[in-house]
Amino acid sequence: GIFDEDLKNIHMLGEGWVAEEALAVAVYCAVAHKDSFEEGVCAAVNHKGDSDSTGAITGNILGAYLGINSIPDFYKNGVELRDTILNMADRLLDK
Repeated sequence: GIFDEDLKNIHMLGEGWVAEEALAVAVYCAVAHKDSFEEGVCAAVNHKGDSDSTGAITGNILGAYLGINSIPDFYKNGVELRDTILNMADRLLDK
């Protein structure tokens, strides 16, 4: 399948149950899919380990790197406190 190579590499890094493994998996997924938020996050959540943590970290990395417009609307729509989060991000960026 599309993520077979990712699964092999993720397995070598660990399952993400400890912080250093979760970060390693997330960095791998973000670098391997540096041009696609969706592909990076999908790679990060489709393994047998702590996929919610690796997906969250990957999403943060790719979101910061690629920007909000790279995130598909169906991930952004309905996020609780979205306006507050965007306001805080804008203020952080202005610093």
